[in-house]
Amino acid sequence: MEKLFQDHVTELKARGMINGDHVRFAELADRAAEELYVGEIDAYMKRELNVKAQFDVLKKYGLLGIHVPKQYSGMGGDAIALSLLFERLGQVGMGVVTGLDVQTCLTEAILTRWANEDQKKKYLVPEAKGERFMSFCLTEPGEGSDPSSLQTTFEEKDGGFVINGEKYLITNGSIANAFIVFCRNKEKGISAIIVDKDEHVEKEAEIEEKLGLFTSDTTLLKFDNAFAPKENLLGNFGDGLKLAYTGLLTGRLGIAAGCVGVAEDCLNAAVSRSKERIQFGKEIGKHQLVQHRISVVEQQLGIASGSVERAAYWKKRYDDDPQDLELRKAADHNVTLAKVIATNAAGLAADNAIQLFGGSGYSILTAVGRHYIDVRASRIYEGSNDVLELKLASDLLGKGFEAYK
Repeated sequence: MEKLFQDHVTELKARGMINGDHVRFAELADRAAEELYVGEIDAYMKRELNVKAQFDVLKKYGLLGIHVPKQYSGMGGDAIALSLLFERLGQVGMGVVTGLDVQTCLTEAILTRWANEDQKKKYLVPEAKGERFMSFCLTEPGEGSDPSSLQTTFEEKDGGFVINGEKYLITNGSIANAFIVFCRNKEKGISAIIVDKDEHVEKEAEIEEKLGLFTSDTTLLKFDNAFAPKENLLGNFGDGLKLAYTGLLTGRLGIAAGCVGVAEDCLNAAVSRSKERIQFGKEIGKHQLVQHRISVVEQQLGIASGSVERAAYWKKRYDDDPQDLELRKAADHNVTLAKVIATNAAGLAADNAIQLFGGSGYSILTAVGRHYIDVRASRIYEGSNDVLELKLASDLLGKGFEAYK
């Protein structure tokens, strides 16, 4: 097992925070990460999407359903197991983290919590097995941080729903077999409806102008009179944003944990480079400023790791008793805090690691260079950090101090 990750797992076990099942999940995550690493680098250099290849490896170890109950063909892992998986995969890169986050955290979390039995059999079971993929369709070209203003519409017709609109920056949009689409109706409000790919869903474009995340599939989708039968409504009419929240709460934990892995990999690279490179007649690790940068990277790792551990603890508590509103508040606040802290920390860790590498670090040939451009998106998606900081403050200030509603 990779050393920093193993050290973390060993520490968590010594503190009584994880059990044997968690260790087993960590071992599977480590084995998957080892297999993913070489393919991820090759795909990155060639600017080739390799999402299906990523998922084939994760499917091999059963990790596509890590958070899904065993009765629906998942592994039955909890929030702590989920965070360990994403931590290890973060060392590989945020490309694989982003794709898996949508598959396991966003869509599977929503289906597990809100789908009826027929929907679970049709969509959740094959998704957990890795036999089909789903996308989370919330963001639009003009609507991001304010999902209540989304423009995609649905109308009731022919015993089902006809959906029209565009969805932007959709992860796994090219490979998805079905989509959880958030759309509005004047009378019914914002609702969540499952739409199968062959129902007039068009991929208008793959987003290729991204700064990074070259191994994560990002698309612009058009729903042109797309049809979904009435049984594809998730939850009740008007529950759309409530369902989106369920996915985002889990997804933010996955992204935060992935950023811990980024910081771990940056620390590994920084220490190795500092022992090997000679400048001014000695290893650069003997220079005080270089030691300062290594210290900063380790500090950021410690800050991020601690916040994710606490978030996973409260998320597990809430998952065990989802009707408890106080647990929901605690999970929401701590996951939000972890997402902001860890994404900022990973960015700072990658920046310092690049500076320590010098000119050679300013390249996607290095892991630190790839981390630097990939982790930047984590401060934007699944809740912009700017908005999440306002949310954290209003949680503390109390009712009436919301900067936005």
